[in-house]
Amino acid sequence: MLVLDNNLLSDYLDGKTCAKEFLRDREAEPWAVSGIVLYEAYMGSVHGYIDGDVGTIREAVTSSMDVLSVTGQTASVAADLQDQLLERGVPADHPDTLIAASAVEHGGTFATAEKHFWHPDVREVLDIAAYDPH
Repeated sequence: MLVLDNNLLSDYLDGKTCAKEFLRDREAEPWAVSGIVLYEAYMGSVHGYIDGDVGTIREAVTSSMDVLSVTGQTASVAADLQDQLLERGVPADHPDTLIAASAVEHGGTFATAEKHFWHPDVREVLDIAAYDPH
């Protein structure tokens, strides 16, 4: 399962070529987003950063990928993940770690443009697909 971060999902929803190509290369895998990422996409729409209204985004996302619930278990996995990242000298923002934990919890690959996750030491504890929109 490929778990998309908000940067990739937003670019995909906006129809950016780099996101479409990245995902086309991974179309054989099921795609998912954390409920937090879906909320971030909604807020991107509300604030004009993503084209489309909340209903359109909801339909586009839920018709093509799973939405992973954020639970107490996800929070526990995120805390463990943050400890492991700190041990490796690669701290991440709390929401980013919680989103990445959704991938860990479901045995997925975290697809993100956040370069601190691309660090080789991070790859020891988190399966990463580096999305580079540049």
